[in-house]
Parts: sequence; C-alpha cells; structure tokens
Amino acid sequence: MSTPTGDLTPAGIAAWRARSQRLWGERFATPLEAFRHLGVVQSQEYQPSKLTPAMRAVPDRDGLAYAGADSVDAVIDRGEVVRTHVLRPTWHTVPAEDLRMLLAATADRVMQLMGTNNRSLGLTMQILDGAAEALAAATAGGRHLDRAEVVEVLTEAGVPDPSGVRLSHLLEHAELTQAVCSGTPKDGKQTYANFEERVPAGEIGKDDAVRALAERFFNSRGPATVKDFTRWATLKVADAKVAVGELGLKELRHDGRVLYYAGERPEPVEGGPVVDFVQGFDEMLCSYTDTKDWVLHHSVPRSLFPDRPRFNSAILLDGQVIGNWKAAVKKDRVVIETWRARGFTAAEIAALRRGADRLRAWFGSPEMELGLEHD
Repeated sequence: MSTPTGDLTPAGIAAWRARSQRLWGERFATPLEAFRHLGVVQSQEYQPSKLTPAMRAVPDRDGLAYAGADSVDAVIDRGEVVRTHVLRPTWHTVPAEDLRMLLAATADRVMQLMGTNNRSLGLTMQILDGAAEALAAATAGGRHLDRAEVVEVLTEAGVPDPSGVRLSHLLEHAELTQAVCSGTPKDGKQTYANFEERVPAGEIGKDDAVRALAERFFNSRGPATVKDFTRWATLKVADAKVAVGELGLKELRHDGRVLYYAGERPEPVEGGPVVDFVQGFDEMLCSYTDTKDWVLHHSVPRSLFPDRPRFNSAILLDGQVIGNWKAAVKKDRVVIETWRARGFTAAEIAALRRGADRLRAWFGSPEMELGLEHD
C-alpha cells in the first residue's frame, strides 16, 4: 500500500533525492564509492562528467570542497570504472564489476532502439557482429586502441566505411555485445580494451540483473516512480514492476503518483539556501524523466524556463534547477557565467557565491570572476 504524504512538496522531494544521491549529507570516502552508489554516471562529455562523483566524495587535498578531478581520472586509468555505452544509447561511466549486470539488464533493449538507425546506415547484423569480433581479437593481450587505430583494424577486417556515424554505431554494438569497453586513456583520448580482460568475470541472468539494477536505482535516487526507472534504464514497464515488487520497497503517493524508496525519509535541511553547481547531465537531472516537473524549481513557472538552456550545466537551488552556468579557465582565474530564471534574495546570492567558490577550487584557480544574469 502506498501512503499519502500531504506534507511532502516538490521541494521536499528534491531535497530527499539530494540526500539519497549523496549530493548532500555524508559523502563517500572516494569517487569510486560514489560511482558504486550511483551505479552509472551519464558522461557523454567526459571532463564535465567527473564533477558528478567528485561532488559526492570527500576532499582529497587542502582547499577543495570535494574530491579533485585527478582522483576521478585515477579510478578510470586503473580500470576500476569504465566509460562505455550502456543503459541508454549514450556514454556512461560505471564500476567495472557492475558492467555485466548492466548489460544483462538493458543491452537487448538498447540494441532494439538502435536497430532503425543501423538499418538506415546499411549496418547489417553480419557487419556489426563481424566488426565486434575483429575488435575483440585486436584488443586481446592488453592492447588498448584509440579511435584511429580502431578504424585501421576495421578497415583491415573488410568492414565497409568504418567512419563517422557508422563507426560510432559499430563501436556501440561492440560494447553492448561484450566485445570491448573503454581502456586506459591515451594522450587524453578514449581507448577501447578487450571486454573479457577488463571486466571481472561472472554471469547473471536478466531477471536478476533487472532486480539488482532496480535496487541500485531506488536506493540511490529515491523517491522515484517506476516510469522514472524504466526511462532511465531503457526497460519495459512490466519487467520493472516485477523487479520492484520483489524488492519490497517502501512507497508513498504524491500528486497522483506512486514513488518508491529505500531507507528512511531524511529530516528537513536546517539553515539557509543551498546552491550547487552541477554538470549538465548530473544524475539529479537525468534520473527523473517521469517526474521532471519536480526537478525545476518550484518558485518559477515551468513556462519561464527556456526550451534550450542558456548554458549546458545546471545551478540547483535547494536541489531544484534554477538556472545554468558555464566556466572558462584562464591563466590566473576562472570565469563563471550564470543565468537564473529569476532574481535571487541576498541569502540566495550568498549561497550562489559559495557554490561558485567551491567550483573555483575544483578547477584549481586562485581567483574567480562571477557573472550574475537573470530574467
């Protein structure tokens, strides 16, 4: 049975989620623990994506408010997490030990979604599977290939026109079929490594994988709806409902929707406003497609938010999106431009400056130039 909670508001849900995701509250000892808690971090833009696990981990050197970017690079270099296509047809960084589970749960559905584009590109299953086999063989023995070397391998294997969008689809298929995953970056470039050599061994059935994925989602992102989960994970609603039912999660009802969560409802946050500068694909934003109306700040009508954000990265006020930001690192300072959907109170401006200063430290700049713009 779901429990009505008349005292719960969209702002309260956002604050609860910030606690569940560990954006607020006790942070993890390392970025790797943050990756393990979240399960996946959307990361089509590699450099900004490092901010997501960093903000959820304790500072690892003086002057930082959270973990440094180099500590996130280190877990990627060591292969403890891999950056690959999984969950949805986009890049995600995931703990290596979870990748087989994630693929068992979602790979079939993702490949179905890619089918139409594959056919329009003339990529038959014979071509796709042949390319995957060639890449698995070429990366065996610990060889990590950058994109140019991948093209050479596929050309030598007789794969027609391995370039552009076709190359991207060939690589995604190879990732989804457990032929390759990301290797150690080479001169700052993505590389591809042999899946079996990079990912811990183990087998898991699809039903168990979906249940494990559901448990990870609602533990780290609740309260959320089943549709939030299915759209985040590219799953059928029927499969997700079975998994949720087997987990025995707690339920609540708000605004006609049933939300699931684990653990206990956190106490209200004391003190003044909290402003967080998060990357544009932070899990506070992209985990909640079904309940995205609670992601935007409750004080501003949704119609006042632009269809396309001014800047890609987001400013959260008390856990809800209120605007956007971008940063340019100069020799002696970082220039942070901001746009907000409304003006701020003096207390909110102070919180904004504190959030921007945490970002300045993360970028390693001694000074900050902060631009304040709003509608």
